[in-house]
Amino acid sequence: MKLYRNASLKRFNSLGFDSTAEELIVARSVDELADALDTTEPITILGEGTNVVLKSRLRGRVIRPTMNAIYLAQQMKSSVLVSVGAGVNWHELVRYTLGRGVGGLENLALIPGSVGAAPFQNIGAYGVELDQVCEGVEVFDRERRTVKVLPASACKFTYRNSVFKSSLRDRYVICSVNLRLGNRELLTQYRDVDQLISGRSRTTLTPTTIAETVIRIRRRKLPDPRQIGNVGSFFKNPILSESDFDRLCDKLSIEGHHELQGIKVSAARLIDEAGWKGVVNGDAQVWPRQPLVLVNRGNATAHDILDLATRIADDVHRRFNVKLETEPEILGSF
Repeated sequence: MKLYRNASLKRFNSLGFDSTAEELIVARSVDELADALDTTEPITILGEGTNVVLKSRLRGRVIRPTMNAIYLAQQMKSSVLVSVGAGVNWHELVRYTLGRGVGGLENLALIPGSVGAAPFQNIGAYGVELDQVCEGVEVFDRERRTVKVLPASACKFTYRNSVFKSSLRDRYVICSVNLRLGNRELLTQYRDVDQLISGRSRTTLTPTTIAETVIRIRRRKLPDPRQIGNVGSFFKNPILSESDFDRLCDKLSIEGHHELQGIKVSAARLIDEAGWKGVVNGDAQVWPRQPLVLVNRGNATAHDILDLATRIADDVHRRFNVKLETEPEILGSF
């Protein structure tokens, strides 16, 4: 385990911002993670940095868990239990499972980031969220200095949230994730997916077919963060009460999807209707093909991005009385 002082984090955030960590440690094992956590300094856990906005300086110690083992831990007739290290790239995991004939993650193809970030924010796309396939999460308990497995029920997954992001974020550090996968009914109800597979016989569709379709959609709509800095969706889709949804429909014809917590509406639609698609602020821009995405055109700063996001959210609230929440974590200080 090596400690780096005043380390640049530019390589470790997909917006490509210049940010400096007072201390940086890369933890390649659970033992190294435990050693790295043994400090009185403030701690920030950073994966691939694909869902964070880093300000210019991060105080204390930044730890990057890079445990990268994948185990087919238990194979049953209709399912497989896969244990995956927090440092494994998410899309590489999707490719790994599909390559072994195991479905379940196909709708989540090409989501950027590491496996450790998946339960943190309960990633989801095209009708599937992590909590539907997660059996448990192995964590390091900072209070008891031990490793344990939290069952999915203890993770309190909700839309883009979990205990790791909220009430227990300072106690648990994710080491690995246990996923129960298997070839179940393919989910194709999202309009973009359905349009691309229309005309094909259902009997010819496979998990790999769906993954390839999702990849095509994402590549068409979203900029590659390796070429244009971004963190994917910058805002969560709002979930409204019945009465708030009815009031919104008085102002705008918009679809709603019924969820346990309420009615989910498209943040992209609200931003687009408010006229923000393509708008530039400094070197930050609202992506012209998908207004949920804010990009760094080359020399944007965290201030540029956050100022643009604030202006968008304020305008949407003024026009539609709907509050937009940011999806990425905002870390550090100017």
